[in-house]
Amino acid sequence: MLPSQFAIEKKIISWMLVLILGVGGMAAFFSLGQLEDPIFTIKKGVIVTQYPGATADEVELEVTDRIEKAIQELPE
Repeated sequence: MLPSQFAIEKKIISWMLVLILGVGGMAAFFSLGQLEDPIFTIKKGVIVTQYPGATADEVELEVTDRIEKAIQELPE
């Protein structure tokens, strides 16, 4: 007997199987541990520097790069 034919002829058994699988799947989903999605923080910041009379390239070389290097050396 083919599974499709069995499902059509024995509707009660088919629905019970679907119900059991659905309830079992939901129970398994809600009992999963949360270690798969650990909590972590993303640290961001915006620093605005002013250097009157300097071009954008000069500001980047003389100010921004130094600030970025100093920030990267900070402990977590």
